[in-house]
Amino acid sequence: MKAYKGFNRHEDGTLWCRDFQYEVGKTYKFKGTPILCEQGFHACHEPYQCWVFYPNNGENVYYEVECDGTVIESLERDGKFVCTEITLVREIPAPENKFDNCWGFHDGYAMVALNDKYNFIGTKGKYISEQWFDNCWDFYNGCAIVILNNKYNFIDTEGKYLSEQWFDYHGYFSNGYAVVKLDGKYNFIDTKGKYLSEQWFDNCYSFQNGYAIVWLNGKYYTIDKNGKIIEK
Repeated sequence: MKAYKGFNRHEDGTLWCRDFQYEVGKTYKFKGTPILCEQGFHACHEPYQCWVFYPNNGENVYYEVECDGTVIESLERDGKFVCTEITLVREIPAPENKFDNCWGFHDGYAMVALNDKYNFIGTKGKYISEQWFDNCWDFYNGCAIVILNNKYNFIDTEGKYLSEQWFDYHGYFSNGYAVVKLDGKYNFIDTKGKYLSEQWFDNCYSFQNGYAIVWLNGKYYTIDKNGKIIEK
């Protein structure tokens, strides 16, 4: 199977990955059980998927490889896999995309940084948005927090914003709801962008086991997922 792999190339020209030295044209076989990110030979299906693990920063190099034996695919949809047999075929040009930094894939997208701006890129090399953000966090359960002009929102894997409203703060989802802050008040929002309550609170804490604690007029209350305050 044709694939691609990134390497650290040392000053003496040798190729290394995970403290293991490789040579072009030589076939390597792993006799144990391959485990992703732990043991075996790792590679990616497309060249640009390699720079998440070996950033295209001018210090790493990329090779076409031939993989065989037992192959186990990553569940992160990041194009990575581990196998028990690998042969280095030839060096290839660095993948097209070059970033200041990049992170691992989650839900099919990796966060990348360029010129102090952030975006997400898919396993086929396509940006999730034409908009570059001031900051963002990795995808989790199909959505990611993005920040633009000191305002928060969520973006989904289709590049759509959760809400037309941008918030002063946006927490991660727990039990189907995330805490949001706007103009000094707090509420909860669901995955469709709908507020839990018409009442905005002085503070909120994330849902756990179907309930959350809210702070209103100097007192704590418990609220359920129907937006009903059930006890003081």
